[in-house]
Amino acid sequence: MTNATLPPLPAPILTEASKGTLYVSTIKDPTEAVVPPYAEASAGDRVKLMLVVGDKQWEYLKALTSADLGKDIPFAIEKAHFEKGLSPAADARLRYSVSKQGQVPAMSEELKVAIVR
Repeated sequence: MTNATLPPLPAPILTEASKGTLYVSTIKDPTEAVVPPYAEASAGDRVKLMLVVGDKQWEYLKALTSADLGKDIPFAIEKAHFEKGLSPAADARLRYSVSKQGQVPAMSEELKVAIVR
């Protein structure tokens, strides 16, 4: 099976974004991104959250344990990553992949939010 035939996972959630906008002056440091629970999650899955702001990209990795199953998977993102991207019409794009041993990684839909001061 290829990525083209896998249905996308739901987009991650940026908890402090409101109506598609992230107000950098009011967010916590770090701010939280959440990967929602997904079907057939199992201990050992590797979840990689990717953040793109302008021409910069950051990746956050987590290997799931049995305690993570069925729960939101939180990631702490430094406020500075968003501050560095502040410019007119700035945005942040987040997505994640889930890798299971011996399988093609599944990708999520993308979350895109405007970044404002």
